[in-house]
Amino acid sequence: MTNRSGTLTRRSFLTTTTTGVATLAAPSIARAQPTDLIIGVNGGSDYEAMYKAVYRPFEQKYNVRIVPVFGDYATLLNRVFAERNRPTLDMVLTFQGTWDVGKREGLFEKVNYANIPHVNEIYPFLHDKDGYAPFCILTAWGLVYNEFAGKGVAPTSLKDLWLPRFANQVMLGGIYHYSIHLPAFAYAWTGNQADIDTAFKKITELMPSVSAFYGLSSDAQSKFQEGVGSVAPWFANAAQRVRNLGVPLRFRAPEEGAFLYVGGLQAVKGTKKLDLVEKLIGQFYDPEGAVDQAKLNGYIPCNQSVKLDADLSAQLLTEEQIKISQLWDWDLINSNQEAWLKRWNAEIRPLLRS
Repeated sequence: MTNRSGTLTRRSFLTTTTTGVATLAAPSIARAQPTDLIIGVNGGSDYEAMYKAVYRPFEQKYNVRIVPVFGDYATLLNRVFAERNRPTLDMVLTFQGTWDVGKREGLFEKVNYANIPHVNEIYPFLHDKDGYAPFCILTAWGLVYNEFAGKGVAPTSLKDLWLPRFANQVMLGGIYHYSIHLPAFAYAWTGNQADIDTAFKKITELMPSVSAFYGLSSDAQSKFQEGVGSVAPWFANAAQRVRNLGVPLRFRAPEEGAFLYVGGLQAVKGTKKLDLVEKLIGQFYDPEGAVDQAKLNGYIPCNQSVKLDADLSAQLLTEEQIKISQLWDWDLINSNQEAWLKRWNAEIRPLLRS
């Protein structure tokens, strides 16, 4: 995904006061100053779309001002860790991997599910078994391809990336994505995410067909736009945002099943605004906002009652595809990613043709 650092102030609020003789003054409605809710989130187009779909309606409903602090997942979690005795954030965006780390380090507050609007309408796997905030962002990782370049030869399986017809057209994620590529390819070839030796072997065989590694989502977007490659294992939400810009990308769940990528906003330990945190999480599940999230940002509705039109649903995941999708083994990933990175840099990275 795209990431920046800093804070953003969007607009000022006016307060109305009445002066003069009471019998002559026109009636006025006083509105309290909005409450600031400081949240650590991704920036760029992801935030712009999410502001329209979720944050702006939330601000208007609860007289709140969202104050974003931008960063990538790791940077934001490191900030929460560094500030654990004097937190400046009320909420922080996490995906499942950083979520697990933050829980173990005691960085988050538990929430009351009864105070979260629409929480009973979401998929059960989005709940946290330990009582921390449920996931509120859902996307899928699978096959993304340029429908013009791939017309008639669209991939249907992750294994198709190894076919001769995709030679010099395959893009892989580099150091930002190796830790999810490896177990996913291991699963595709053996049915076992932990068979990392097979994953390294198969990626080594694939490298002659790889045209580029991509970094953050903005880099992958640019490479698709420039025609550096026409097919990649990537995220449905990122493909939808690029498609909204006019690039003819398609997402397809591999026949072995897509991988679900879940994220959410966690209450930072020590926040004094837990009630607003719970309400904001529920805003993600609002049916109208969930449709807007899907259209603008490519996120799959977490609320099971939300039905998308057939074309948009096909670009993301259908309900049936969600049920047969995979979840990454984050215990496996978090305990091995440092060793995998060393091996990736030694065995895979040198094979990329300049």
